Amino acid sequence: MLPIVAYTDKLTVAPGEQLNVMVSSFGAKTYRADLRRIIQGDTNPTGPGYKDEPINLDLGSTRLAVAKPFKPGSCVVIPGQAALDQIDSFTLAAVVRPTLITGKTRQILSLPGFASLGLDTDGCLVGSYGDTVLRSHSPVAVAHWQIVSLTYDADRKELTLSHAIDKGSVAMAPRPQHITRHCPPAGQGASECLIAATRNAEGELVEFFDGKVDRPALFSTPVAAEKLLNLLADFPALRRNQDLLAAWDFSHGMTTQRIRDISPYRLNGTTHNAPKRAMTGWQWQGQELDWKKRPELYSAIHFHATDMYDAGWDVDFTLTIPEDQKSGVYAVRLVPDGDEDAAYYCVFVIRPPREKHSGNTVAFLFPTCSYMAYANHRLGMDVPGTEIGMGRAVELDRHHMFLQDNPEIGFSLYETHNDGTGVFHTSRLRPIVDLQPKVKSFLGGYGSNIWQFNADTHILGWLDHIGQDIDVITDEDIHNDGLRLLDRYNVVLTGTHPEYYTRNMIEAVQAFTDRGGRLMYLGGNGFYWVVSFNDDMPGIMECRRSEAGIRPWEPGHGQFYHGFTGEYGGLWRRNGHPPNHLCGVGMTSQGFDISEPYVINPESRTERTAFIYEGIDRPIIGDFGLAGGGAAGLEVDRADTDQGTPEHAVVLGSSVRHTDIYLMTPEDLLDPTPDWTGTQNEIIRADLTFFETAGGGAVFSTGSIAWAGSIAWNAYDNEIARMTENVLRRFDNPEPFDMP
Repeated sequence: MLPIVAYTDKLTVAPGEQLNVMVSSFGAKTYRADLRRIIQGDTNPTGPGYKDEPINLDLGSTRLAVAKPFKPGSCVVIPGQAALDQIDSFTLAAVVRPTLITGKTRQILSLPGFASLGLDTDGCLVGSYGDTVLRSHSPVAVAHWQIVSLTYDADRKELTLSHAIDKGSVAMAPRPQHITRHCPPAGQGASECLIAATRNAEGELVEFFDGKVDRPALFSTPVAAEKLLNLLADFPALRRNQDLLAAWDFSHGMTTQRIRDISPYRLNGTTHNAPKRAMTGWQWQGQELDWKKRPELYSAIHFHATDMYDAGWDVDFTLTIPEDQKSGVYAVRLVPDGDEDAAYYCVFVIRPPREKHSGNTVAFLFPTCSYMAYANHRLGMDVPGTEIGMGRAVELDRHHMFLQDNPEIGFSLYETHNDGTGVFHTSRLRPIVDLQPKVKSFLGGYGSNIWQFNADTHILGWLDHIGQDIDVITDEDIHNDGLRLLDRYNVVLTGTHPEYYTRNMIEAVQAFTDRGGRLMYLGGNGFYWVVSFNDDMPGIMECRRSEAGIRPWEPGHGQFYHGFTGEYGGLWRRNGHPPNHLCGVGMTSQGFDISEPYVINPESRTERTAFIYEGIDRPIIGDFGLAGGGAAGLEVDRADTDQGTPEHAVVLGSSVRHTDIYLMTPEDLLDPTPDWTGTQNEIIRADLTFFETAGGGAVFSTGSIAWAGSIAWNAYDNEIARMTENVLRRFDNPEPFDMP
């Protein structure tokens, strides 16, 4: 277990700026903090060895470690603004589609301390008003739309709970079921309204709903359930209703946290913990697939008790980055109770100054989008078939056990919520316990385990070893600054797995190479998924795995467009920016057992490529490495002119065989006929690729996640490291390349 965990408010910070650190104890009594520059984070005993550099910056003396809880669960919070203080008769109503109903109580609509409408532990509909509680005779239906309401008639002193399932057929119109009981008036109203949650006696949000809510409304009179069906279906008519106190139309402001009340009272609210918006609503029947064209069809929000955006912990301490601190990958190291072996690292980047050039001509692009996508990944523990796909047993580290014991920390984009629906959102405003050195990845063990951050430090360690001065910039920096930042450099090197890219990012990198920049893509399965950020919610990222691609879940029918930006989700290959066009290769296969060498293409040894091969004579290279024993493996990319690889690109070499664990990607399997195996054997390979661009730039791509593990082999003294340095030295030379 981890006795202490923490997070910072940013993953990238410039000299002179401040960084807040939030810390929580999970057993530790005290801790001390220091600052380290991470140079080589992998602890593989056959590798070059862990290396960091302590930074002389006073972060204070020993502090008390205070336990802080995780508080997941999404909902909508609506301040009453005095409009809910005096309520006599009323109707609470909504259209809901529950996705999880048993095991705990869940609230649909709540006026805390006054009335509520929700589900009990058996999934039965429950309405409460004062001391009176009504309960349906049977559980609500899962994955069906239903109109639910709670009505109080002050004149008759009657409380009525109604429920009608909508089968989506004119021939089967919803038939409400009613439960009515005599009930004296209770209380005078509420100070707020909550959708998909309520508050306990301590004021904490609890009893989160799992499922979709559409068209929640509050009336100042009793409204018959038969009338509600037509009222809620017609928002313009609903707005004109004289007895309307509030009606929340979730189709407004879908890219924000704001919730709009269409009534004259304007009881607007905000979302909490980023539930899914731009989701198909009660009225959607396939009429339109793009929510921007018919937003009224996407008037539902999908809430989850497991949603997590911002852990919301108090700041424990703040550090100011020295003005003269060089760019690099750093970590605030927290040592609990004097035990350095149990230290926790909060990794972040000190980027170059925002308004001036550092003088460095080489930049390493730190793939923070991919780190966020895999944040707190439980694949090795919870996903069936993981060990079969890897060809070996998973070895768990202490951070795996922490995730198992603390699921409230929030999920990665590779998991599902408790109701089985995919996780669309991931956030950096919470501890990311696998984004730190000295830990095993979800793959476990050594050899094939070198994945993401620790694999990327093989590149950082090599750059340090050869004495190359660099700036480190992040995905978020590129998203915000674009070509304005990239233009400072001759060369940009990627990490081993830059899989997730926003449109701003991919267009900036494309513009960089088009205008003469040099890109060294030192990984595999890069530039694959479309992701988006939200201007209204810093620190969160959305991914909807639409249609094709290797994916653990699908977003559901009609829900392929991102809620944050309205962009079509899925693969960049299907969104006008195939990775082959950007870097010459694109994802073709994955496997996590054995990596292979590259067989050099003899015809690639020409005057154009002579600088790449300087000092390298063997016909086979990379038959060694820290990631599966070879330079080509884990996830591999191929050149393919049909997918955008430039016609003049040179395939320097290819892996020629992989184990049966390596299979073709779904987007390449068009027709599963008996001869598909032959096609698979032909396209499963890593292609080492080089090409020049019209603007005098050039691109070198390895097409393999395992490449960096071979760079680090034998303490960086090998032909893969030599070839990579050959390319770097020529790419850093400003002399333009000639495009054939």
